[in-house]
Amino acid sequence: MVKKEPLVSVIIPCYNVSAYVSRAIQSIINQTYTNIEVWIIDDASTDDTLDKIKLFKDARINLVLFKQNTQKIGAVNDVLKKVKGDFICFQDSDDWSAPKRIEKQLQQFLNIQELGICFTGYNRSGDKSDSPLPISLSNEDLRDEFIYFGNKRNNHFHATCCPSMMISKAVLIDFSGYDTYFIGRVGEDIHWIYKILKKYQGITVNEHLYNYTVRKDSLTGNQFMGNNPRAAYAWELLAKIIQKDIYEGIDLLSESNSELLSSIELESCEEALIKTILQKNKIIVMYKSSLSMLIGKSILAPFHFIIYIIKNKIFVKKY
Repeated sequence: MVKKEPLVSVIIPCYNVSAYVSRAIQSIINQTYTNIEVWIIDDASTDDTLDKIKLFKDARINLVLFKQNTQKIGAVNDVLKKVKGDFICFQDSDDWSAPKRIEKQLQQFLNIQELGICFTGYNRSGDKSDSPLPISLSNEDLRDEFIYFGNKRNNHFHATCCPSMMISKAVLIDFSGYDTYFIGRVGEDIHWIYKILKKYQGITVNEHLYNYTVRKDSLTGNQFMGNNPRAAYAWELLAKIIQKDIYEGIDLLSESNSELLSSIELESCEEALIKTILQKNKIIVMYKSSLSMLIGKSILAPFHFIIYIIKNKIFVKKY
């Protein structure tokens, strides 16, 4: 008897990504592993994203439309209730995957029975950064990154690419999706991965199988452009939420802890403000002592002297 291949569900949430969405979808339907179902979400896009999506005619595609934008979390959580896969993975609509991504991630689950979550290495595009730092590959390093978030012991790693994750159905049953507290915020994926790694093993395929696009008009990018004040203290707050849980057993996102959460939010906001002010002052000091500043001062000095003479009407008396 031939053993049936596992079904993999792929979720692609989309919102105003007309320039990127075709590439993202194409990269999934062209995967070498073909036993997949693709759940494409249009989260109330206002551009022609939906028109681009409808051009794809593949029986494996399921299209889910939302009339009002849910800021990703609501839409993804809804689709997670509908997927049928033995494994579930994600594809951001402005990113794309290498052809063997799903095949190689799935193989890890077939090889490691206790595995609950698997990431891949990744490339960054739209960004000038090119750091040689490695990423977390082992379960130990992933736990250090996510469980000790904000207080991790090993700071010599690049951040794991959260959208590259694949999880097992058992994980989905235990942890049904993103916490709705993070709607309008950032860090929902880190918080979800933290909970998963508390119970299940994780691993990263050490190959660049995911391509991550850095852009200012993405959901995350917009939140750090000053349009969302909550984003200014997002990482301080997320670190406290995780640390309260892991060290004190306090779930700040529980309704019974709403007052404590409000206090922690204020504390995180204050810490972020102090950090920003200190950083600003540091930049000012560095600039004032920089070579360009000194050269600029020397160039402008004669002009300042002339202005001073004019303002104070200092003229040399003629004899």
